[in-house]
Amino acid sequence: MILKAENLSAGYARIQVLKAIDLEVKKGEIVCLVGANGAGKSTLLKALSGVIPPTAGRFLFNGQDVTGRKPNQLVRIGLSHVPEGRQIFGSLTVKQNLFLGAYVNPAKKERLDDLLESVFALFPKLKERLAQKAGTMSGGEQQMLAIGRGLMSQPKLLLLDEPSLGLAPLVVEAILGTIGELRSRGISILLVEQNVNAALHISDRAYVLETGRIVLQGEARSLLENEEVKRCYLGM
Repeated sequence: MILKAENLSAGYARIQVLKAIDLEVKKGEIVCLVGANGAGKSTLLKALSGVIPPTAGRFLFNGQDVTGRKPNQLVRIGLSHVPEGRQIFGSLTVKQNLFLGAYVNPAKKERLDDLLESVFALFPKLKERLAQKAGTMSGGEQQMLAIGRGLMSQPKLLLLDEPSLGLAPLVVEAILGTIGELRSRGISILLVEQNVNAALHISDRAYVLETGRIVLQGEARSLLENEEVKRCYLGM
């Protein structure tokens, strides 16, 4: 088990968003979070990556209680978060953005070059645009950069928040295909994705959130056949 949340609650100021979340991600799994806007999916990723502190409960990473640790501490032990909206640095080059993702790794040139080549194997376009300002790239290329930056820290678990948001269908297909490739590299993934049908097709398991609570969970393929999931999230 790479991630285990137990009775986890979190929110903003006096607003409680997450309520007693129990969730697991096994090594080598893709686990999808399904839910309407405002259900608490992004908040859960923020709580797990240390962006906001839990108000109750705990979570374990590789069997170690890491509740309350800062984001940089979690990145250092192998948990990386690619947030919604990409949040790249538009005034910096592609290369500079990628190097920022590797700040937890030894700053030896040979090491950074190896990490870059690993990212380029997934996203060849980034190699072609190393000197380009990130803000001048297309939305799909920026999403590739955001994921690539997250991979530069060599994560064991990658939290991906809406990687297909605002992208053309062909780009979405490519991005989701890359997520499957990450699993083959041994990286576990906790995925929030608006394209529920596509997300369930590439995931092993899924959790359905409603108003901050998990109301349904199971194998992704079985949830594709669940009548409530079909009606609420698949438009069937």
